[in-house]
Amino acid sequence: MDISSKTEQLDSEHPYSIPMLILFTGKGGVGKSTMSATTAIHHAQKGKKTILVSSDPAHSTDDVIGQKVGFNPTEIDKNLWAMNINAEKQAKDFLERINEGMMSLTANIPGFDPEILGEMAGFPGMEEYFGMEMIYNLLTDANYDVVVFDTAPTGHTLKMLTAPDSIRAFILRILRMKAKIENLKGFIFRKKSETAKIVKELEDICDRIEVFKKLLREDDCSINLVSIPSEAGYQECARTVKFMNTIQLPVKHILVNNIVPDFGQEVWDTAEDNPAASMTYRSFQIQQPYLAKYRSLASENEVRLVGITHVPFEPMGLPALAKLATLVWGSKGMI
Repeated sequence: MDISSKTEQLDSEHPYSIPMLILFTGKGGVGKSTMSATTAIHHAQKGKKTILVSSDPAHSTDDVIGQKVGFNPTEIDKNLWAMNINAEKQAKDFLERINEGMMSLTANIPGFDPEILGEMAGFPGMEEYFGMEMIYNLLTDANYDVVVFDTAPTGHTLKMLTAPDSIRAFILRILRMKAKIENLKGFIFRKKSETAKIVKELEDICDRIEVFKKLLREDDCSINLVSIPSEAGYQECARTVKFMNTIQLPVKHILVNNIVPDFGQEVWDTAEDNPAASMTYRSFQIQQPYLAKYRSLASENEVRLVGITHVPFEPMGLPALAKLATLVWGSKGMI
């Protein structure tokens, strides 16, 4: 089943009382923002109140849709809103609170540099975590039927999903440090409340990430990888599928972008005398082994595979994206 038939099924079965979450991730530069915007436009045109949210630091959404998008929902078309997530400030404020707490805990220890512990609080995935909180709030908001989430490149997204492991390891360090300090002869540990406050805030973050991961396992959530037919693209895609399986967050679709279409033998026969045809045919040949790998990867993992060929127009701006949507969500989208 390709994306279009899955969409028709969801359109008929899903009452849209709870927003559908469609999440896109993938290696930087593979067209992730384009696929996200195209998908959001598709649902908006079907009459669903849709919001496109980007946590990509590059804010590619502005360029793709051809409009300035702020940090609050911006209406850009009928049934369609968009916004960027500014999680950087929230993450910075959080780290400052943790650093201040750690410095307070160790201020009375002679010769101890509290900044060492403060540096430990720079957990990977914190900005992505605060972006996730915004998405969760949108999903509990009755204003939208569909939330399309254009995430940061794959590595950033995976860091957020694995952040609880880093945070829990840090909590153990805090508790071990507390026990050692309390055992120091003649030292009275007077910061129990500060310790409890730090530990509680970190544990709450772990709990919320786990709740979000459960949400991603719901039928109303679709996790999608965008890739390209190249060695680097395939390898990252395969690693991501494997990792997502280990944390029980299966990928629903793999979208392979920038495929050179098969123009047929009559065109390829002119390659010897036509430099343009020769170059195109060579690119076509190079991609074929990778497309075969994607087919095997999708089959082995029961993932729907969708192919998007090069198009004779630049997919930027609402009219062009709407045109692309008919290709991505149509029956010709299957590899």
